Amino acid sequence: MRVWTAYEPRVPASPEERADRTIFVKDGFAWLAFLLPLPWLLVHRLWLGTLIYVAISVAAGVAGGFLSITENAGAALALIGNLYAGLESNDLIRRKLSRQGFVHAGSVLAKNRTEAELQFFVARGSPEIRAVSRSSVPTVSSPTNDTEGVLGLFPRPEGSR
Repeated sequence: MRVWTAYEPRVPASPEERADRTIFVKDGFAWLAFLLPLPWLLVHRLWLGTLIYVAISVAAGVAGGFLSITENAGAALALIGNLYAGLESNDLIRRKLSRQGFVHAGSVLAKNRTEAELQFFVARGSPEIRAVSRSSVPTVSSPTNDTEGVLGLFPRPEGSR
């Protein structure tokens, strides 16, 4: 499960426009931004993030040249920029949305974007989604069998001994 934050326009014209323009951004590491940082940053038009990534990559390359390190250590040093992109990319998107006039509308805990949208709009009571009930969202129940071992400090669930 991931935390998804919802951003909507500050001044929507109608409830339908607000629902259409609501953007969901997940928390956590962005693997695609880690694997392909420069194209990912450019596609999302994150200019400041792109400049920071290039600066980190150039600094790592210059430092690697001056330190006369092995090729493996140089490759590890080159991954610093990729690590920055993977860790900070979703936060850069949030900052960009704030600069564009979007406001933080709420957060939900969901497996994917579709489930996050459903939970957000059901909780808000949107007229378009009133027909959908919360029971349609799949949930995972915990096992109730007491014979299964439980990891942690307590031998049984709910701390009973």
